[in-house]
Amino acid sequence: MSDTMQSGAGVLRVAVVTPEGSVFDGEARCVVVPGDGGEVAFWPLHAAYVGALGEGELRITRPGGEVQRWVLEGGVAEVAGSRVTVLADRVAPLASIDVAATRASLAKALATVPADDAGNALRDAAIRRAQVRLYLATRGAEGAPH
Repeated sequence: MSDTMQSGAGVLRVAVVTPEGSVFDGEARCVVVPGDGGEVAFWPLHAAYVGALGEGELRITRPGGEVQRWVLEGGVAEVAGSRVTVLADRVAPLASIDVAATRASLAKALATVPADDAGNALRDAAIRRAQVRLYLATRGAEGAPH
């Protein structure tokens, strides 16, 4: 095996992109995304993959062991070789979540009385987004593992 292959062994090249631009571009040991049906983890030598993303936590474990965390709201993940690309609808660092504002958003969404099916879908999406954000922002304070 060549020196180049050995030095890249065990490392993924990761790009996280939103419509607003690049959120992360770097190396990682592991990437965990909120898949449409649950969390999906990508490690070096992962098989090719394309899948829809749901709402939840995006975790990137850097080669040195540091874990970076974001709240992710929808998109698509693709793995090709040692490259992981996350095309996200929305991403925000967990530390940036304003718990009080998120609680207010949840209360507003819960109080909304939709006039039609489209309104129901929008209300349900707003409730789900707020619940996910609150869970991710407050679970450390409640003693749950990160």
